[in-house]
This record gives sequence, structure tokens and C-alpha cells, in this order.
Amino acid sequence: MPDQSNALLEKLLQSKKYRDICPDTVRRVWAECEKKYKKPKDVDKAAREALHGITGAFMTPEESSQLGYDMQQWWCTKTDTGLERMLQRHASTRERLPLASMDALYGQIFGIANRPRSVLDLACGINPLYLGARGIETFGVDISGPSVAAVNRFGEVYGMPVSAACADLLCSGAIPPRRFDMALLFKLLPLLERQRAGAAVAVMDAVNAEWLVVSFPTRTLGGRNVGMAAHYADWMAAHLPLGRAIADRFETENELYFVLK
Repeated sequence: MPDQSNALLEKLLQSKKYRDICPDTVRRVWAECEKKYKKPKDVDKAAREALHGITGAFMTPEESSQLGYDMQQWWCTKTDTGLERMLQRHASTRERLPLASMDALYGQIFGIANRPRSVLDLACGINPLYLGARGIETFGVDISGPSVAAVNRFGEVYGMPVSAACADLLCSGAIPPRRFDMALLFKLLPLLERQRAGAAVAVMDAVNAEWLVVSFPTRTLGGRNVGMAAHYADWMAAHLPLGRAIADRFETENELYFVLK
């Protein structure tokens, strides 16, 4: 039933919930579900469930809309209060606030690897807004259209040294070949590995950067400590990319970081 399957896929691509997600992600997930289910309706249901698990609710439409106003206000004042208000609009940056904690985190990273001139931020969310406001050239990659649009608006309208592309790291061509001083892969590798075995190492191998900074969650969504730090430390030791070494590792309240040279 190829016609019915194609119609359902097109409907999914145009749906309110997923029309702003990278189309390559929707098509990839659909193709993966087609290998598991015969009936198009079962494929559609499984694809929607998988996409919900991947995309989650990192930034609501209301937060995305408010972010545009926040940018304008920040541009007028250039205060850290305004920057923190922007970063509050996305779950992945919100969890690293307050801004003093975020500054301390990057201060620790840059103390190990030196302050980079250029950064590649994979699954970036709106993190390039922070880096750009701190004067660091950053290129982000994310499957969220609104996040990518916000980063590009920050660069194009407000002149910050940031840009981003809407791309799927499990599809070819998502990682730019150019050389960066540093690449950030924050809480990304477990998500990739759950979707495709071996994908985490493949992405690390594909990045052209002197330094990789990768992180892993150390607590469950409910805030429980169930030995995740030890688990991911063992995983990192067993999956260290060829030609790289661990320059340092450290923990924050909810995250384990590795700086790879």
C-alpha cells in the first residue's frame, strides 16, 4: 500500500507537531518503522511515538515566540539579565542556569582546552546564543526548526557570530567538514546510541575539531542518582575515538563532562 503510506508520511511531515522538525528526521524515523510494521497505520503510530521521544518539549511554541521579543530586549540593553531570560526559553540551556553557573562551566572547559575561536555545537538548541553573546563564533546543528531559526536570527539580525543548520546527525551531510577549534556534544551521545547502535562513535569520528567536549546525564528525569556517572564513565573509556585522549573529566550537579584532545 505505497500510496496510503506516502499519504500518511506527507500528513506527518505537515502536521502541526512535527512540521518544524528536520524533514530528514521524520523520513528517517518513518523508514525505520516501515521495517518493523507492515500496515501503514501501524507505521504512522510508531513513527509518531518515536518522534515524540526524540523531540520532546525542549521549547514550546509560546517560548519560541517569546524568545524573539527577548532578543530584541537584550539587544537594547546587552545585560546578563536579558541573556539569562533568553536562555530560559529552552530546556537544555535552562537546566545549566543561572548564568553564573554557565559562565563557571565554560570557564572550567576553557581552562582545560583554552578559549576557542570557533565552536561546532551539535544538537545545539539555543546554546549558540550564549556563546555568541560571549563573542565566540559558533555553528550549530539541530533538528528543531525554531531553535535553528532563533540562532540564525541572532546572527543575521543582531550581528552575533553565530549560525545554524537544521539537520539530522543520523543522516549523511549533517556534520560540516570544516575545521573547528572545539565541538560540543552535550548529552547527545546516549540519544544517538539509543536510536542506532554505533552512532555515537560515528558522530565523534566525523567531527573535525581539535577538542571534543562531551557530556552525559548523571541523574534520571526524576532527579535520582542511580549510578549513571559510573556507567557513562565506563562507556566513554570503552568508546574513546581513535587518536583522542581524555584531557580531563569533571562533574557538575547533574552532568558528567569529558574533554577530549
